[in-house]
Amino acid sequence: MSFVSDLKDRVERVRERRPLVDHVVRMVEHFGNVNGSALAAAVTYFAFLSFFPILALAFAVIGLVSRAYPNADDDLVTAINDVLPGIVGGKDGLDLATFQNNAPGILSVGLLLALYSGLGWLSGMRTALIAVFEEPEREQPNFVVGKVRDMLALLTLGSVLLVSVAVSGVATKIATPILELLGLGAGAKPLLWALALALGLAASTVLFFAFFRLLASPNVPSRSLWSGALLGAIVFELLKQLSTVLLQATREQPAVQAFGIALILLVWINYFSRVVVLAAAWAHTSPEARAARAAQLVADQTVEGPRIDLAAAADVVRTDSSAGSSPKAAFAAGAASMLGLVALVRRRR
Repeated sequence: MSFVSDLKDRVERVRERRPLVDHVVRMVEHFGNVNGSALAAAVTYFAFLSFFPILALAFAVIGLVSRAYPNADDDLVTAINDVLPGIVGGKDGLDLATFQNNAPGILSVGLLLALYSGLGWLSGMRTALIAVFEEPEREQPNFVVGKVRDMLALLTLGSVLLVSVAVSGVATKIATPILELLGLGAGAKPLLWALALALGLAASTVLFFAFFRLLASPNVPSRSLWSGALLGAIVFELLKQLSTVLLQATREQPAVQAFGIALILLVWINYFSRVVVLAAAWAHTSPEARAARAAQLVADQTVEGPRIDLAAAADVVRTDSSAGSSPKAAFAAGAASMLGLVALVRRRR
């Protein structure tokens, strides 16, 4: 028992000396207090059911856009692989032609069904983030307004992802000839890798911030949200770098061979959901966010006293003094003076 108490004391001393350690401990504690694993599992369930309708709808829309922008399909595949590496295309991924061939049917008959099932993931993510940020219950819009809101949020998130991928690709293509002109040649590969990594971090950071702001709209300082988004982006980029190893390690497992890409997709979505919840917990437990909540708590607990009309009190004093000295006049004057004194003290506070 003494060992446990001694260990706790040491941890507390380290937390006092190291604010970063204290922040990490607070994040982990908050993740456990809000049942972060269960929240991530719920998001995984909705995301898995919504993935294929959203993917089919995305390729159907991109099929129309590609008439004016021929590289739209490639950018969409790149964007999806940035979030879910190896899921679309390649020898073991989902066949892109399947979605492209069914695009007319999706846009005609299955549009509403795809939207309805696809927006379930967005609703589940919103519920999880609101729980992590401990936001109060809000008045929910009616069914139609709620679905329109979710659809706009989904389109915004998808646009952010596609734009970030396009910017990253353009920047890399522009940087390649510039580095060759500078005579770097083969030595430019590490620089290009670092540039791609930096742009990927920036794109993921914007994506996580959009998740927080659009879905939960928490009463948290923007600096805290950006710090949480940056942490989520860093962890997510690490997961993407390790994705090849993870996929190769699990591909030979009997369960994976039996269920194929579906099981890999389920595991990857769960990892991504955990990263989002952890990033939100980091933002919620930042020093700025805790200070803002403490200030709001003090403001809510402050009771405002009754307002005193000093002009009316002065009129009472003048009227009673003109009527002559009497016990009633003295009492009224004393009461008015006391009211004025109380008001003056309140103002100085």
